[in-house]
Amino acid sequence: MPAYSFGAKNLPTTIRAARALLFLEAGVLVLSGAFAVLIGLLLGSSNAIPFAGTSVSGQAAAGLGLLYAVLGILAAYFGVELGRLTRWSRTAVVALQAVLIVLFMARADFSISLVLSVLLCVGIAALLVTSSAGEALNRPRESGASGVSSAQSKS
Repeated sequence: MPAYSFGAKNLPTTIRAARALLFLEAGVLVLSGAFAVLIGLLLGSSNAIPFAGTSVSGQAAAGLGLLYAVLGILAAYFGVELGRLTRWSRTAVVALQAVLIVLFMARADFSISLVLSVLLCVGIAALLVTSSAGEALNRPRESGASGVSSAQSKS
């Protein structure tokens, strides 16, 4: 039995870089969400978070924090699936990046945080639409997972 390896498959550099950025994004989203939930629940309406031209506080801030945390967990899951080279993972990650760009733009504050967040999303999506990423994700998969080889399944 081979030893465990974090780089179990021979992934192209573009997919490795996209996964690393995706895990970074996931961590930031989960931490941001947890912080917003704590602020919303502990401080209530005495402290507000700017969003969509207004400010949210209390339960609305906690709900926004939960949304960020769920999107972060989803980003981490998509990163794992991208490492497994599942065909749908590229589409899911690019769609998630589009959703995040819309969410970040809805904050309606032009800041360095907004610029860096949008650049991170665009960078992840750009890495996944390269030809090397497409070739790796469209390769036929080995049938080792089900234990049935292609010769046995034809007979």
